[in-house]
Amino acid sequence: MSKIIAVWGSSGSGKSMFCCILAKSLTQSKKKAIIINADLSTPMLPVWLPDQLIETGVSVGQVLSSSEINTTLIASKVTVLKSYPFIGLMGFVAGENPLSYPEIKYDTVRTLIANAAKLVDYVILDCSSNMTNFFTPAAIESADIVVRILTPDLKGINYLKAHQPLLTDTRFKYHEHITFAGMARPFHALDEMGHLIGGFDGLLPYSKEIDRCATEGNMFGANSYCHPKYQASLKKVLEVVQDEYAE
Repeated sequence: MSKIIAVWGSSGSGKSMFCCILAKSLTQSKKKAIIINADLSTPMLPVWLPDQLIETGVSVGQVLSSSEINTTLIASKVTVLKSYPFIGLMGFVAGENPLSYPEIKYDTVRTLIANAAKLVDYVILDCSSNMTNFFTPAAIESADIVVRILTPDLKGINYLKAHQPLLTDTRFKYHEHITFAGMARPFHALDEMGHLIGGFDGLLPYSKEIDRCATEGNMFGANSYCHPKYQASLKKVLEVVQDEYAE
């Protein structure tokens, strides 16, 4: 049975990079994963695959604006990594913007996720930091495991405090989320920031090597550059995933 993992949090915290690193780790045994991003403010397909020409016909917008979503439609819109065929990607393509498609509907997102889960072992939902984009709350509700990544500064802490009231319904399982400090640097007041939100479950430290992978368009090559504390946080998620499978 497929496992659904949602990654959400504050802007600039390294959510998309974590999704890529997580996908590579989960598929080392040749299991299959799909990463889905539905944030029209920054189309992700050209960010993930800057050297690969991607036609507009494979945009996730084509699925979300369809009157009938099924596994056949979803499979036709998945872009597979040429260098690593166990990971598929769904996102918006270059040039698309918030006016390219009708407003995303909550139930449509849920249907997309449910059908994607029938195709692969893992569905990783790379969420927008904007909670008014229905993809994010629908992803959190649909997920078996939710990872929350915040920059360990006042922006990240106040982002969480502002969005917490939107997730009080029990279906969002707010208090079960795994919380990481993303893009953590030595000068961050980690203890103080963690105290304000009840603590971090782990750190995702900033590194020049990972940053270089992102800026060079090699997000799926960053696994070997992870700091030991990043690897420890990643391991926590992998262990939770395995526990979910064992149940």
